[in-house]
Amino acid sequence: MTRPLPAPELSGLLTQWSWQPLALLAVAALGWWYARAVRKVTANGRRWPVGRSVLFGLGLALFLWTTSRFLQAYLPALFWVWTTQTLILLLIVPLLLLFGQPLQLARLRSGHAGLVHRVLRSRAGRFLANPLVGPALVPLLSAVLFFGPLPAWVVQAPPLGWLLHLLLVAVGGLIVLPLVDADDDPSSLAVGLALAIGSFELVLDAIPGIALRLHATLVTSYFDHRAKYSWSPGDLHDQQIAGAVRWCVAELIDLPFLLLVFRRWLRADARDAAAADAILDAERTARGGLPDSDAPGGVAAGDEAADAPWWLSDPTMRQRLRRRT
Repeated sequence: MTRPLPAPELSGLLTQWSWQPLALLAVAALGWWYARAVRKVTANGRRWPVGRSVLFGLGLALFLWTTSRFLQAYLPALFWVWTTQTLILLLIVPLLLLFGQPLQLARLRSGHAGLVHRVLRSRAGRFLANPLVGPALVPLLSAVLFFGPLPAWVVQAPPLGWLLHLLLVAVGGLIVLPLVDADDDPSSLAVGLALAIGSFELVLDAIPGIALRLHATLVTSYFDHRAKYSWSPGDLHDQQIAGAVRWCVAELIDLPFLLLVFRRWLRADARDAAAADAILDAERTARGGLPDSDAPGGVAAGDEAADAPWWLSDPTMRQRLRRRT
């Protein structure tokens, strides 16, 4: 970009721009596909909630604004702008897009024989959609995005930044997919582990921001290539602002993520409990007893002893218990 930039102001959020062609093509293609898929699904008599379409549209609008307006215009001049743009593309845009349930829409449109369903159910798809994979990616991405030469490369070669925008949204989609995919049914154990890792990551995720905020020297070669103006802050001060943005924004975003994981954990636990109850009811029916819901007190006569833990009726265990008592 050759035209001089004025000092950043609030009005610049709407007036400053720097068009990004790949983002425009991606938004046009995704919007066209989503609208066509919704039209096909509803034409077959299925209902598609309007709220999902609104959230998907908001995700596309935020992606376009992030990659083509204020943040893209000031990216070559301010490191904290690079940090803000990266966090939005990695953590917020994918969340809005996937809340629109495009994967479920693709499944409804093409069925189980479709490419999307086959990829998600493949071994690689199940691994990437595991709730444990996403939280592990965030610290690694922070090291690459904020402490290496990548920001400088993007300033020197804008097309590389265009490709990086798409890659960030794709990787962010892998991070949030286990939290919002309506057709994914992870076990309560897997989601519980994800919640434990996410709680630990809430503390760990603050480290990159703290390092940027408190480091007394520059940690990236971005400042060797950035555009400078009369209003430009000092290099170290710019890095410290970026550290504050990384620290605060990432922590604020982590909390809703943990709430989503906790909600998913409760649903998975209830689903697993219902499946276990169904198996027990089937076993009681096979033994000639009544299901829990039909028996007085919830358990049929004679079933209580049959459902007792094995070690209560095992002779060896009963003998050991007598010796201890």
